[in-house]
Amino acid sequence: MNKNRSPQKPEFGARCKPVDLNKFVNWPKHVSVKPEWKDLAAKVLKYPVGRQRSWGIPFQMVKGAKAKVILVRAGDPGVEIPLNLEASYLCLLHAWEQLPADIEATPREGLVVAEYVLHYTDGAEYVHPVRGRFEVLMAESPGGHLGPAFQAMFFSMPIGMDPVHPRADFKWGLAQTGVERTEQITTPLVYAMRNPSPEKKIKSLKIRGLHNSPFVVAGLTLYQGASHPLQHLPRRMYRVHMKGRPAKIENAKIDLGNIVRIEHTPGPVNKKWLASPYAGGSFFEDAPPRLKPKKTADNGEDLLEIVGAPDATVSVKLAGQKGSLEFSLGEAFLQNKSVARAGSGRLEVLGKARQWMKVNIIDSATGKPTPVRLHIRGAGGEYIAPYGHHTVINGNWFEDYGADVIAGGRNYAYVQGQFTTDLPIGDLYVELNKGFEYEPTRQQVTIRPGQRELTLTINRCKDLRRDGWVTADTHVHFISPHTAWLEAQCEGVNVVNLLASQWGRLFTNVGDYLGRVGIVEDDTIVYVGTENRNHMLGHMSMLGTQGILPVYPMCCGGPKEAYVGDPDYMALTEWAMENRSKGGLVIRPHFPYCGFTEDPVSILKNLVDAVEIQKFRGEDFPVQEWYRYLNCGYKVAVAGGTDKMRAGCALGWLRTYALLDPNEPFTYEAWARAVRAGRTFATNGPLMNLTVEGKGIGETIQLPAEGADLEVQARADSFWPMEKIEIVYNGKVVAAEQSKDAKALTIHTKVRISTTGWLAARCSGRLGFPGGVRLGAHTSPIYMICGNKMAFDTPAAEHMLALVEGGIEYLQTLSTAFDESSRKRMIGVYQEAQRELKRRLSTEGGYSHHPGSGSYHRHEKALDHSHP
Repeated sequence: MNKNRSPQKPEFGARCKPVDLNKFVNWPKHVSVKPEWKDLAAKVLKYPVGRQRSWGIPFQMVKGAKAKVILVRAGDPGVEIPLNLEASYLCLLHAWEQLPADIEATPREGLVVAEYVLHYTDGAEYVHPVRGRFEVLMAESPGGHLGPAFQAMFFSMPIGMDPVHPRADFKWGLAQTGVERTEQITTPLVYAMRNPSPEKKIKSLKIRGLHNSPFVVAGLTLYQGASHPLQHLPRRMYRVHMKGRPAKIENAKIDLGNIVRIEHTPGPVNKKWLASPYAGGSFFEDAPPRLKPKKTADNGEDLLEIVGAPDATVSVKLAGQKGSLEFSLGEAFLQNKSVARAGSGRLEVLGKARQWMKVNIIDSATGKPTPVRLHIRGAGGEYIAPYGHHTVINGNWFEDYGADVIAGGRNYAYVQGQFTTDLPIGDLYVELNKGFEYEPTRQQVTIRPGQRELTLTINRCKDLRRDGWVTADTHVHFISPHTAWLEAQCEGVNVVNLLASQWGRLFTNVGDYLGRVGIVEDDTIVYVGTENRNHMLGHMSMLGTQGILPVYPMCCGGPKEAYVGDPDYMALTEWAMENRSKGGLVIRPHFPYCGFTEDPVSILKNLVDAVEIQKFRGEDFPVQEWYRYLNCGYKVAVAGGTDKMRAGCALGWLRTYALLDPNEPFTYEAWARAVRAGRTFATNGPLMNLTVEGKGIGETIQLPAEGADLEVQARADSFWPMEKIEIVYNGKVVAAEQSKDAKALTIHTKVRISTTGWLAARCSGRLGFPGGVRLGAHTSPIYMICGNKMAFDTPAAEHMLALVEGGIEYLQTLSTAFDESSRKRMIGVYQEAQRELKRRLSTEGGYSHHPGSGSYHRHEKALDHSHP
């Protein structure tokens, strides 16, 4: 939603008349011999020169002459400046420069150090005191970020900057202050003196010093306006209302304030948004996604986030429009009807009045507060973040890891079931989400003046937890354990595996590792493990590692996993064996990507409990790669993990459901045993189940050698529309049901099992996620053994052998080894798998090996294998 752009810097105010002080400046004309006066002169000579602006107010500061300022002190006659003009405020750049000898002897706040005397043409006079810490800085009194005085500001006004895409010379963290300058010009201060008689013409301004330490004035501007030029209205969103078309803003500027950002929104909220079938998901709304989506017309509009004085003029340049539209900010905020001074258009304030409220989010099934993923937007389509959350969420890698997320192009906050925040009065539009078993809810609410509490309700429609299923995200990075717990609560996830790892010299979550369960609260567990990675051999997740010693080193082999020059020390299989010895669960993450050379080695040794798969359709490469191992008789379950590494990824959008043993309470160990037993399905939305002759996912059915006809039942339920459910036998679809935009799909059929193998169910829909991922789910298999025959797939085994031998050649040649004994040991691990695959190809696949050739030749005879 947020496509923020940095606006043009403000220009000089139109209500201001700068006064040329060239004829009146008197210091420094020469350099004094006294050190304190030399230091003061050096400071003054660093003041800005020429045409300047301070807080949007233009000043004509002296340029070129030796003297830069008007200096007055006690005993001087003062300096009088003729004006003969009217003004509501006199804006001054001034400073009281305390001499070292006067600092300790000077009384504290409130000391009158100078006077401004207004002489009117009717003979009247007004004397205005200049007090220490009120109108000028005192050395003894600390200052704030905007200024050291109660009535004056630092010279530099904070200028807004896009916090997600800051200037190249800014670090991201510094940019989160939202301002462009890190080092302000502090002196001289800018001060606006109210004229008590604005209807009178001012004949002259006299500046008198009343203290030994000098008082200096570097700029004077007469301001004619209805309000204080330094007193800003609160920051608000504004909409440029154009009749018949949305506003597309090329640029915007303001003279007395700051345009914080330009936010691109989908446009005003309507009934279509409320009824959208895309609510809650990580897919984009308003158009069915495709693998390669075509560009669609942008019907959204741009909003302005502005802070400024009521007298400020906002200038807006719209795309395709000649010239600019000018509006009064005060009219827009105070009267909500700022009409363009030329051309057609109106500037409207959005959410002008706000009030602090308590928000309750109630689970209708329990009547109790429950955490959710929350999206609130105003009538103009602007995102309204709860207090403590980001309005502009940074989805960049390893940059923003608060309790916020961007999902489907929408901003969300992870919130507890009760929280307090300020909300605008009027109509708001709310979306509530809590995983795949609660109905995503969109509704319109109206905040009334004086309302102190808002209650929202979310409805649970499925309760797989009651039936023994628990959900898990097997792959999360970077966030803290407590933030992971909160996000899991909001997403309906029971187990979060937060994985420490290494990216060059960046080590993440290492300090969170405990070697035991970290957080167990409200049916949610967070356990910190490690993701161990090698740029060539692959990745392996060490979940549930027990004991104070993690599986180290986490990364080997150099960039981009380890650091430049880091050698190969351990094979993934050795990491897996160590984790098993420490009571852990081993999962192959984002299978089969990020290097899959070693996958056959660890899977053949039965060290991989599950593989994480993101794509579930039959034509997707991860599914086909997984089927190869299943077709060779290697039992490995399916898992779902997000690989969350940024705020642009919702925790649990891809998750694992695991069925616990009904005789066990929910613990991390019970969950790990369920995954190891293969009682899982992976999903990004649909909820699935599969039975074969009453047997559940992960179980094994013994059949006679000739096989049998088996009764198969499968079901998929989803809040988001599905299209297809399929039964897969040894990689081949043997039954399917299709129905466009179905919320439930079922299959009840008989399947002829003629050879040892496996059955699984999968479903899919049209809706798409980033990266070409479609809505879908896949169960782990139910296994069938016909007689005593083993499953085998010759082409799959050949593929595995090629991977293994490629790994051996890499380790022998390009690998930078920790030492030669390590190289030899790692190669030995691969050679075990190589020998096993050759044995099976020879005995089960009808191949003979020609020594020295490195190749196999297939015998000319019919082979009985399970590959379709």
